[in-house]
Amino acid sequence: MKKYRSRPGMLAAVMILAFLLPGCASNESIINGNAVSMVQEAPGSEELIVWHTYSDEEAWKFEHELVPLFEKEHPDIRVRAVKQPYETMKGALIAQATAKKGPDVVRMDMAWVPEFAKLGLLFPISELPEYAAIEQTLHQTAVNTNRYKGRHYGLPLNLNTKVGIYNLEVLHQTGLQEPPKTMDELISLVRGRHLTIGLGGIHTWGILPYFMGLGGTLTDPDYKQASGYLNSAKSKQVTLQLKSLVEEGIFANDFLEGKADRWDAVQDADSNLLMIDEGPWFYSILSRVNHTDFSELLKKTVPAPFPHNSGTKAAIIGGENLVLMNGSKHQQAAWTFMKWMTDVGAQQLMFDTGLIPANLEAAEEAKNRSDAVVSLYVNSLDDAFLRPPVPNWDKIDKAFNMSFDQMLRGEADIPAELDRLAEQIDLLLAS
Repeated sequence: MKKYRSRPGMLAAVMILAFLLPGCASNESIINGNAVSMVQEAPGSEELIVWHTYSDEEAWKFEHELVPLFEKEHPDIRVRAVKQPYETMKGALIAQATAKKGPDVVRMDMAWVPEFAKLGLLFPISELPEYAAIEQTLHQTAVNTNRYKGRHYGLPLNLNTKVGIYNLEVLHQTGLQEPPKTMDELISLVRGRHLTIGLGGIHTWGILPYFMGLGGTLTDPDYKQASGYLNSAKSKQVTLQLKSLVEEGIFANDFLEGKADRWDAVQDADSNLLMIDEGPWFYSILSRVNHTDFSELLKKTVPAPFPHNSGTKAAIIGGENLVLMNGSKHQQAAWTFMKWMTDVGAQQLMFDTGLIPANLEAAEEAKNRSDAVVSLYVNSLDDAFLRPPVPNWDKIDKAFNMSFDQMLRGEADIPAELDRLAEQIDLLLAS
């Protein structure tokens, strides 16, 4: 088999897709904090400003279909959708909210919610009528990402997780018809056949599923302590194992450095790439780029639950929550909008873009009216883990990424570095 090198075609196609869909003509767009376009707004007694980081396709659906439908059902409320770049929204939002300005409602990364709650920038929606009943309709693990000091500050809006996506031809060349189920089986298979795994980078979103799937532990179940977990004997053994995978080239350096296209390679029968891990957007984006359906992609790839050893969690949970900013002057209208967005109808409409509903009824309906690929992702959420939903997650994330990059590249002693990192994370969990 050839060692796969980057082919720019697929990367270019995915980048082009991001620019194919126009922004909404009836809303305001923000780039780097500056308004670039605004047209005449419809009349209404209250205007809600809603910040989001939807992709272009998701934003088109949200702005052209959901917002008009909401405004039709609630003619006294007008919604101004403001698209923000993910990379800069957090800082801009903290600055605006601290100055008592900014939006009323924000769709934000679920990992940010505890930090914003600690800063006093979010309204505790668990104090509002109907919250308890609405919470029961939503994915309970995702609900917990909004919890801070006994209160809840947001509603889970959409979820995602990752599964293993296997190169079908390479899998069959190993003599297997089905993907391995455990992490040990996967590693034994690729090592014995001189194959590779397309790890997308040494960072929490990329490496944690492998660390956890092999039996490593980041913190205690209550997210209060890393010492005794991150630096346990098992976690140290797992980290040494991950380092060996980097040294042996099983975690191929081309993919770690972003020099090769994982999406393209996993479809190439002549590559030596057996598996990548990816979210549901892999199939939804490629099907649109190639103007085809999932069935064509399934001739080259096969998705399966993320491999994990007995007693471990399978994959990582991501997604976005809706929050009500503390400075909003339209809290009742904002709450009405938030409830509507997490109800079945709106959740089903956004599912058309590939976003997995947080609403349990909508998620079940999504499984029933979709193919096995989408059902696999929805079902995988029940056996996935959260990044610690704590105020200092951003600092923990950066510390983890730096330490693991050094350890896996042989630049730091693993036992000593894990001891040091566990102590550092303990302090961040306690503050």
